[in-house]
Amino acid sequence: MENRNHLLVRGRNKGNDASASSSRKRASDVGGEPSTSRRRTRDPSVQADRGDEDEYDPEQPMQERRQIQRSMRETLQEIHENQDRLIGEDHKLMLDMFDRQNSTMAKVKQTNEAAIDSRVLVTLADIGVKRAQKWGEGNIGGLDLDELVSKATTFMRNGDGIEDDEAAELSSTQRRRRQPARGALGSDGEDSGDEGDMANWSHLGRYATIPAILRPPLPGFLMGPLSIEKKVRKITKRSATFKVSNLQEVRPQELRAEDLKQNNKNDLPSICKKIWVRLEARESEAQELAMKKVDELEAVQLEKGGGELSEDQTRQVMDEYGLNSNGMVDLLRFVVNPHSYGQTVENMFYVSFLIREGSIELRFDDNGLPGIRPFKAGNNAGEALSRARAPMRHQAIMSIDMETWRAIIETFDIKEPIIPHRQEDEPTGPGARGWYN
Repeated sequence: MENRNHLLVRGRNKGNDASASSSRKRASDVGGEPSTSRRRTRDPSVQADRGDEDEYDPEQPMQERRQIQRSMRETLQEIHENQDRLIGEDHKLMLDMFDRQNSTMAKVKQTNEAAIDSRVLVTLADIGVKRAQKWGEGNIGGLDLDELVSKATTFMRNGDGIEDDEAAELSSTQRRRRQPARGALGSDGEDSGDEGDMANWSHLGRYATIPAILRPPLPGFLMGPLSIEKKVRKITKRSATFKVSNLQEVRPQELRAEDLKQNNKNDLPSICKKIWVRLEARESEAQELAMKKVDELEAVQLEKGGGELSEDQTRQVMDEYGLNSNGMVDLLRFVVNPHSYGQTVENMFYVSFLIREGSIELRFDDNGLPGIRPFKAGNNAGEALSRARAPMRHQAIMSIDMETWRAIIETFDIKEPIIPHRQEDEPTGPGARGWYN
């Protein structure tokens, strides 16, 4: 029962509030207020107690809003008109703009006025950025000549830069001007006859310029880089006017087989063939010289009452002529070019191509060093038969870097390459016959 009575009381109070609000609305209509004005939804006393003046108020009077907008637009127009003063030395004007805008912003209750305020602040912020850039970069516009001449004249007339008023460097006129009392009581007419000492440039340079210079200007700073040569203007030749009557008929060039042969001297098969021939000659030459050296050493030992050379001595002789213990040409000494790392890599590629094609045989000696020799199928029928019947091939990747290349040259003491050094031809344009050389 108590709950029901409580609900009835709340309903009765709600009805009384609604009737009171409707009666107030009718009273306002009868009072003759304009239809555009609306009453506040909050009690002014409650709003004053809260102290929240920056709160959004949709019922702010239109006249007050127009006045705020007019004030902000006037401020924005004044900013655009006095932009040079704001960017310059007049900082008080910018502070005045900020204070004026802050006082106007305190009355803003709508978003439209807040948008105008943000536009004003953005404009002032951009001007502030320009002022900061001007301070950092200096006075881009140059010095004020009138101010410079005035300050320089005052410096020379008063003898500034010398602290002692009785110094011997000061003239009598400068001493008189440096006296505060006389400078205050005297007139401009008294110094009219002393204008001869105004342009004392030696005093200005000694006491104002030299103390501020950290280093003397060099010739390169005064005259520019001396290494720059004067540019000679190129005179372009004007070609004659094109005329159809001056055209000449040219017969197409005939391509011959000799031209193709000349261009095939640096292709892969030609270079591989040269390397194979060089390997064959090197193997025969090294084996012949090694055998001759072994015979000579054995003859010397026999004369001294000794016997044949030991295995280590024989290997030492073979190593001297670039042969492994199995009598094959050492691979590293054969492909390494001490004058060119790039051609060393190319030689390894060509040799690997010959090995893949079966033109060169690769084996390792007792020391684990690789040796190569040209494969001749007609010389040994057994090896040719075993090579033909071999169903599998052992593949390996040979790699070398700059550090390994230098280590091989130093370890094996390689002075000259076995494979002749190839001259690297620079690419040129088409020759007389229209082909690239």
